Amino acid sequence: MLSTGHMSKYWAFTAIALCVLYVVFHLSNSEMLPLIPKSSTYDQGVGASRARVDMDTDEGRHLAEALQSTFTPSQSYPARFPRTIWQAWLGPDEHGHEKFAERTETWKKVKSFEHKILKEVDALAFIEEHFASRPSIVNFWKGLNTTVLKADFLRYLVMLAVGGVYSDIDTSNLVHPDRWIPIELGASTINAIIGIEYDDHTYKMFIRPIGLCQWTLMSKPGHPIFETAVQRVMSNLEYIARRKRVTLGELTLDKMETLEATGPGMITDAVMQVLNDQGQNVTWATLHDQREPKLYGDVLILPINGFAGHQKHSHAGDPAYGERYIQHHFARTWYAPERSGGPSDNKKDNKDGEQKSQSKAEGAGEEKADVKHDGKSEKDGAA
Repeated sequence: MLSTGHMSKYWAFTAIALCVLYVVFHLSNSEMLPLIPKSSTYDQGVGASRARVDMDTDEGRHLAEALQSTFTPSQSYPARFPRTIWQAWLGPDEHGHEKFAERTETWKKVKSFEHKILKEVDALAFIEEHFASRPSIVNFWKGLNTTVLKADFLRYLVMLAVGGVYSDIDTSNLVHPDRWIPIELGASTINAIIGIEYDDHTYKMFIRPIGLCQWTLMSKPGHPIFETAVQRVMSNLEYIARRKRVTLGELTLDKMETLEATGPGMITDAVMQVLNDQGQNVTWATLHDQREPKLYGDVLILPINGFAGHQKHSHAGDPAYGERYIQHHFARTWYAPERSGGPSDNKKDNKDGEQKSQSKAEGAGEEKADVKHDGKSEKDGAA
């Protein structure tokens, strides 16, 4: 018969063996659910994004596919930016964009650039063509039923797949895109152009000290900013839908949720992550009070006037903060429920509410205080 000492050793050994088997089993399973990598510099400098949680089998597979990045190495980028200006008008009223004809005409007149407006059917065809090898993206698009979310997602997909210039349909061009690039730098050294939208501490709706805009974007195809943006949009909306216990097709977001999940909040975090992943060590302080275009890695960041010079904050309009390249007219429709895909029992009430909101914003001294990104402005219309 075994002594008490031998019995204790036997059970201790058994417990250790079971623990080892448990750890090995869970490690082997975890390989099926890769997580989006985060830079330690980004975590410390600007805060990490929400991690995906409670992923089911389909979500794990979709994320694994998304992580097969289409990022083109820098040496493979074209020397020039693609010569296409993209705009969008989504939603049931396919002729709604015509009321913005005066704005879109300024883009059509840009010499040596092709101008395209993507409507609902065009957007689907574009995504099916350019993302045929990534069916989770195609299926995700087909599952969305809220125009504002689709409009945000579409711009990132266009920049990722083909690049060029994207600008919301309620914007006007003031300066030829070739002149957005400083002569001393040249297009071959720059692979993406992003503008500062906010550099202030006044408005509570801006929850970061620096905000980057996404109503106008310029990129060469395959840039990791837009790969990251696509991943984040899918992750964020799947998470919120699961939290609200609805399908993607049933999902509607309030204003702040939209700004954070798919809009300027999301793109700001994506840009900061990519810059720091590239070893640029960019923090909020780095971008504060920027008065001229600056190149960080392969990303040109414009000062406030570049894409957001017609606001009433962040030194917008001050000649010391650069030249105005575009004008955003803030059509202010993206957050109206009847246009963004949310419930609307009374359109008159919604219209009145929007007018009150606009008056309050302008009374506070900000042309777009109800916005973070009124690029969403046309959002429901699209753009």
